[in-house]
Amino acid sequence: MKYRIAYIDEDKGWINTFYQTFKADFEVIRVEVNSESSVETILDSLLASDLNAVVTDYLLEENAEVPFNGNKIVEELKRIRPHFPIVMLTSYPTQAIGHTDDVHIIYSKDILTVENDKDQEELDIFKSKIQSNISNYYRKIKDTNTRIEQLVEKRNKEGLDIKEEEELTKLYILFDELNPEGKDLPANLVHRDSISKLNEFVNETKEILEELKKLNQKK
Repeated sequence: MKYRIAYIDEDKGWINTFYQTFKADFEVIRVEVNSESSVETILDSLLASDLNAVVTDYLLEENAEVPFNGNKIVEELKRIRPHFPIVMLTSYPTQAIGHTDDVHIIYSKDILTVENDKDQEELDIFKSKIQSNISNYYRKIKDTNTRIEQLVEKRNKEGLDIKEEEELTKLYILFDELNPEGKDLPANLVHRDSISKLNEFVNETKEILEELKKLNQKK
């Protein structure tokens, strides 16, 4: 089964180029930005499309009458799904680097232009990186799920020490970030008391982090 990825751009030519380049390796969902687009509508579309990764152009306002670029989509998607696989392709890498927190997701669109064997090799490596990024993301979900189940089972049988309780708390928070819709919860957690504790852990920790941010801003 092919991974399902979205490509976002305001230029139909680049959208077609990306589709033709990647259609053999991925199921490509084409998202064209136009004057009616907003970050919110794009995000709603992405979140409803059951995607495995998102690739976006950076300079969306170049040919579309919109007040945002691809970095804004990245920021909002990362806020909702911090670990979700995202890539930014651009003809303006220097400009994109100056407006993007994670510079490692930025690649030049030149990678889509294959003129010789070296170019093809670079493109193949890029495709492998996307596939590995996606598979690593789902492996992280699985590993987190498995470790939570192990710790919950141990807690129910013999109890946890302080270090293990701390690890479980961090895993709850990580799992909440990996699964913001609450999908694929471990079987041992699908109980009202367990879910309440998970939500309490997550909410309390987030509140503490927010308070720390406020204190740091006052300094």
